[in-house]
Amino acid sequence: MSVTLHRTGGEVTVDVTPGQSLFEAIAVQDRGMITALCGGCCICGTCRVRVLSGDPGPMGPDEAHLRRQLDITDPAIRLACQMRPATGLRVEIIEPE
Repeated sequence: MSVTLHRTGGEVTVDVTPGQSLFEAIAVQDRGMITALCGGCCICGTCRVRVLSGDPGPMGPDEAHLRRQLDITDPAIRLACQMRPATGLRVEIIEPE
């Protein structure tokens, strides 16, 4: 399955294998495409993406907890390290401030 990443400079498509997180799939292609200060361990919240289309899959308790801590209320914003999409997606990478 493929995910289209909208980012500064254009769009890139990455392949995601079943069970793989979106962050892992992005890092395999080019680790510099997305920031994850904690290395994808659901600690920092810097690997945010905005889901533009498609189903990102269910949100687990770790992601829900970190989103509450970081006051992320927009349901379209998810953490790439926790997303394990089962269908194709189009997402925008949110650069940390």
